Amino acid sequence: MAEVLSQAEIDSLLHALSSGSISVENIKEEEEQKRIRIYDFKRPNRFSKEQIRTLYMLHDNFARLLSTYLAAHLRTPVQINLLSVQEMTFDEFSRSLPSPTLMAMVSLTELSGQMLVEVNLSLALAFVERLFGGKASGIASVRTLTDIELAVLGRIMAQILQLLDEAWVNISALGAMLERLETNPQFLQIVAPTEMVALVSLQVKVDEAEGLFNLCFPYLLLKPIAAKLSAHHWFSTQEQSELGVNQELMRQRLAGAMVPVSALLGTADIVVEDLLNLQEGDVIKLDTPAAGGIKVLVGEKPKFWGRPGQVGNKVGVKITGRYKGDESSG
Repeated sequence: MAEVLSQAEIDSLLHALSSGSISVENIKEEEEQKRIRIYDFKRPNRFSKEQIRTLYMLHDNFARLLSTYLAAHLRTPVQINLLSVQEMTFDEFSRSLPSPTLMAMVSLTELSGQMLVEVNLSLALAFVERLFGGKASGIASVRTLTDIELAVLGRIMAQILQLLDEAWVNISALGAMLERLETNPQFLQIVAPTEMVALVSLQVKVDEAEGLFNLCFPYLLLKPIAAKLSAHHWFSTQEQSELGVNQELMRQRLAGAMVPVSALLGTADIVVEDLLNLQEGDVIKLDTPAAGGIKVLVGEKPKFWGRPGQVGNKVGVKITGRYKGDESSG
């Protein structure tokens, strides 16, 4: 947003221009200098600021979903904070990872590509300790994970990927599937070292243990849906999704409601004297043709046309069409 000057600042600027202490040429030179931006061709910017903000909002929702799931699954309070969403090269991301660490290669079937999920080993061991009945104490020295521990963590990761699908539902379907787990970052190279990635970092605290939970999205993976990574698209699809959920919920509730349905054979006008003298076997002429249809009422309003008949030992009505107002039966 452009800076708005006060009246005093405007008067001071005009006075400086008239006195000659500030020249128009100097102002133009300063404006030219402000237009110059430093650009590093080794690290080309792929994600716009709006796309980074959208990724931040999207994974802030994912952090809440993840916190709820882990708290219920580990049966202990879990605190998760979204630290940042950064753009960097894949080489910078790989160099920043400790070794050993827990790495998950994830295939996004709907986007035809792969991403990485990294969990600090101290945090992964805290998950295992809680599931095995212990307390997450925050082990200072890490160790190699056993096959059983990897199997347990693999099931947790599969559930977490479902939460990631849910968080992305308003942008694009992901179809996240866990391919394999590794503890050495060098074994998982999904893109060239110079390719740009979006790194989402979350701080997770379980009991006394805490660590980073990172998600690495290559730009080439998100490029086909880059246009959807905008706050406008996210909020509009979110509103449509909520509207669809509300409509489906209302439809489910109305489906179980009981409504009276009746069939109107016809009507007739007779004088009171004839009504009082009615006897068994008398016939009243109705205004409905014998070969025509009868109105079927839902509540007190006609909704269908039907024909009277018999179903077993009971009388019934067969629906023949919708009632569209004051029209003759067909």
